[in-house]
Amino acid sequence: MTKPFFYEGRILPDGFQFPADYIGVAIADECSKIEPWKLLQNDMALSLFYYSSMLLKFPANPLIPFAIIQDKSGFYNDGWVVLACFDGSAREDPRVLIYDYSTPKATPWHNLSYAGFSEWLSAAKEESAGYKADGADEKC
Repeated sequence: MTKPFFYEGRILPDGFQFPADYIGVAIADECSKIEPWKLLQNDMALSLFYYSSMLLKFPANPLIPFAIIQDKSGFYNDGWVVLACFDGSAREDPRVLIYDYSTPKATPWHNLSYAGFSEWLSAAKEESAGYKADGADEKC
């Protein structure tokens, strides 16, 4: 197992802290429980790519991507990327904002959001159960 990547260094907004429950789930690497979502902590390049993409799109409001749906089969969201991002302006227990590349003009602040990581994880598990029940291939 690779060491999880948590955007170490000066890349994160001042004072931002990842929620403890996110760190626990990321270290446990239990991605099969939430597919089609996949946590980004094991792919530094993909993490940095989407983090820089969010910084370019929303420079005044930092978003920190931590999970992605990238279903190339098109079964989910017609294959468009969907990101779950922490609100980088929060210092503790940040909200989770969803950015959907199929609706790029909509900002995450006007899309689906969750009060925190635990609420998002609960919704992701429910979504995963439906995704698996609909017959998607189990990949992680």
